Amino acid sequence: MSISKCILQFFAAAALASSAGFSQSALSPNGGTGPGTPGSSIAAIVQPALQDVQSTAGALNTGRWKAPGEVRAATDRNLSSIQRDLVETLPGLIAQADGAAGSIAPSFAVYRNIDALYDVLLRVDQTAMLAAPDNEASAIASSLDRLESARKQLGDVIVSAAQAREAQIVKLQAAVKAAAAAIPAPPPAKAAVVDDGPVQPAVKKKRKPAAQKAPAPTPATTSGSASNPPSN
Repeated sequence: MSISKCILQFFAAAALASSAGFSQSALSPNGGTGPGTPGSSIAAIVQPALQDVQSTAGALNTGRWKAPGEVRAATDRNLSSIQRDLVETLPGLIAQADGAAGSIAPSFAVYRNIDALYDVLLRVDQTAMLAAPDNEASAIASSLDRLESARKQLGDVIVSAAQAREAQIVKLQAAVKAAAAAIPAPPPAKAAVVDDGPVQPAVKKKRKPAAQKAPAPTPATTSGSASNPPSN
């Protein structure tokens, strides 16, 4: 088996182990994964507190609160916002987080939404302490405490999962470095020697003698002598 194939198999096994470790231990702080086990899923952590908030918010009657009309109207808007979030937004986020075992981002999306929900419920609680009947004010305070506890537990789970993932990455990097160091260096390539036989002495080429130029032809003499002109 080639070295590259071994490294690929090593990375695949590490990825599977990382995903399994997150889905079983990070989402189960107490080590359990079965139905009904505390902390076995995101829904198991937050759903009881969310149902309590929904029940409390639905039972409030702000018309009996001793507060100005604009204060009661603002409280009604906050309660409507809480109900929409509990019915329309959070169920989908929770289902996505529980269906994405090994991924921290969906769980963190649930945490952020619950954090915003807590802030809205806190405003209702502060108004209720001043204007609501005692039974309603106590119910809101109790729901707020339960939501805070669920938020804290979910935050602890996410932090633990992130730390576990980081530790796995560090171990994986160390293992890869150790595996790379254990691979022997390839031997240096040998230079190929071609034997062409004994070296033949260089043959000097004889230079051809330069061609001699033929002598210029002597001009032909005409009849009669130039010094003896013809007589008249």
